[in-house]
Amino acid sequence: MRSIVEHLPAVIYIDSDERLPNTLYISPNVEAILGYPPAFFYEAGPAWVRVIHPDDLAGVLEAWNVAFDQGGPFDREFRYVRSDGTEAWVHDHSALIRDADGNRLHWRGVLIDITDRVQAERELATSEARYRALVEGIPAVVYQMGLDDQRRTLYASPHIEALFGYTREEWLDQQDIWVELLHPDDREIELAAHDLHSATGGPWSREYRVIAADGRVVWVRDQAVLLRDQDGRPLNWQGVMVDITAQKEAEEGLRTSNDDLEFRVLARTAQLEDANELMTLEIDERRRVEGELRSAEERFRNLVEDLPAVVYRRQVAASDDGRDHSYASPQIEELLGFTAIEWQDDRIRMSRLHPHDRDRVAGAWEHSCSTGEPFELQYRYFDKNGGVVQVLDRATMLARNTAGAPFLFQGVLIDLTARLDAERKAAEAEQRFRELAELGPMVPYSFEVDHGEQLRIEMRYVGPLMSEILGLPRETWKEPARWFELMHPDDRDQVVAQTRANAERGEPWDVDYRMIAADGRIVWLNDRGRCVGRDEIGRPIRFQGVMLDVTTRRAAEDALAAEHAILRDLVDGMPAVPWTHTQDADSGWTRYVFMGAQVHELVGYTSEELMAEPYHFSRLVHPDDRERVVRANEGSDRTGRWDDEYRVIHRDGSVRWIHGVGRRVTPRGWEPETWHGVTIDVTSRHAPEEPVQAPVEDQADQQG
Repeated sequence: MRSIVEHLPAVIYIDSDERLPNTLYISPNVEAILGYPPAFFYEAGPAWVRVIHPDDLAGVLEAWNVAFDQGGPFDREFRYVRSDGTEAWVHDHSALIRDADGNRLHWRGVLIDITDRVQAERELATSEARYRALVEGIPAVVYQMGLDDQRRTLYASPHIEALFGYTREEWLDQQDIWVELLHPDDREIELAAHDLHSATGGPWSREYRVIAADGRVVWVRDQAVLLRDQDGRPLNWQGVMVDITAQKEAEEGLRTSNDDLEFRVLARTAQLEDANELMTLEIDERRRVEGELRSAEERFRNLVEDLPAVVYRRQVAASDDGRDHSYASPQIEELLGFTAIEWQDDRIRMSRLHPHDRDRVAGAWEHSCSTGEPFELQYRYFDKNGGVVQVLDRATMLARNTAGAPFLFQGVLIDLTARLDAERKAAEAEQRFRELAELGPMVPYSFEVDHGEQLRIEMRYVGPLMSEILGLPRETWKEPARWFELMHPDDRDQVVAQTRANAERGEPWDVDYRMIAADGRIVWLNDRGRCVGRDEIGRPIRFQGVMLDVTTRRAAEDALAAEHAILRDLVDGMPAVPWTHTQDADSGWTRYVFMGAQVHELVGYTSEELMAEPYHFSRLVHPDDRERVVRANEGSDRTGRWDDEYRVIHRDGSVRWIHGVGRRVTPRGWEPETWHGVTIDVTSRHAPEEPVQAPVEDQADQQG
């Protein structure tokens, strides 16, 4: 047990019960952890506290004085300055030991090295901040997209809001928002291209349009590569989107100029056609113009019929020429499964309206037909297979008849099914995000620093979980000053000083401290954060952090420290020599891996000396008992038990009687074997022996 305790990354110590204590015992591994040998602490007396870090010394002494006055325990994390000038973070816990009558005796404690954990957490926070700043600072949208059919966005940088008007949270919550916001003219093309690239794994480089939150059309250049794991399996798409709207608008302006010129030509041609009708000698010119008109008609018809929506004309009153001017583009069949001819039948069209929307749609059309005002409504149809299709129907009056009544409307029918389904999923995603961000096991927070005449800290956000942790409404602790008032008085000065230092220098922090809850409970918080923004001269102004309730962890650490103290008391206070022995029968290898310090009083050798000499047993046994003891030892291999009394030769040449009891704790045949046992001094039960002189060979071994 001593070997286990002294080789742990922890220091066991005993201090005197004084206002400035002296070190009565400290385990040898203190030199490996703090850089000072045990002798330094013994010789320094109360001055050993000078190796505590100057920034932590006042808080440590204050906490010690409180523990000393109250009779313990003392528990604190702070820094030592090693002999080489480096810092070592430790967790120090000690308790006051009293005798059976309650009188104060001394303090026993344990010092745990937590330097690696503190440094690792600081390095992790610094690395994460550096890479996040790199990704989130570029003037483009960096994203990750999944490979499933919904093309879910797994990550999007904050520039998404500047580009499209949607916050990053909105973009991530609605899993298929990218698909939904693709421009209708580009959606099918881009989705097909995306499927092709996902199947082949080739790099993605496309230009397309996205509808922003305010309705703007934003052109983007999207370039991405398919990430794979170590086995070559595809993981997700990682890419970047750049705004090229200005470039596309310039190109569109050029096309508009060309179209304007073309329409001017067509208008002039129409004028020539009217004139040529009176000129029987210009038949060839007329035929040429008619050909151009047919070409234009075909071009515009293709444009209408290729739109990702249903374009229609609806006649709501008798026309002057007696003809039916109704029309529906072929997309009606793709949308609802009916042909354009079938859909012109009012009975079919009205019968497919969802019963919950029928009266509302009929009333809106009646109003538009009587007033000529535009018709716009969102409602549901049943398609030919019985499925529900959400549509947005927009129409404007195109013409009135000679009686002045509106008779022809022209409109467009847009499929909203996917978008509304996406909105529903977005609402579900928003709820999930809220649960993760505000109902999770952590408290995110942010604050800003004003470097005016006086340093001023202003809280910007604190997660609502803090109210549950402390049992207090937000209004009672949202101000920094009030927050410090709720802090445990033993921790307040240190945390206030560190907060001010962090606000001035912008260094990251990771600190544990205690808060007083509404019901008087002590709540341990782990508070870690970093600077995320500086002003134009480099002063830190924006900070973000997170707080975790670590009360359970701290209680476990306290319990562990108490258990260590109990084990140490058991080992050091045992009136016998505990030992652990291992041996390998095949190789003949044998050694003691643990031996209690009490062996020094028993035979005059330290446990370290005897464990370093694997075969000391036969050397120490009295020559008259040696043969018998060796035979008994060999017999114990069969029974798995050792129980014998015999004499040993003390280092000073005197003879001691001992009673050794041991038991094999590994199964028979298990290699190597492990034995646990204890050796007791029973000299007082035997007649006093005259000091004997060891044989010559034994003397040589002892001198060696």
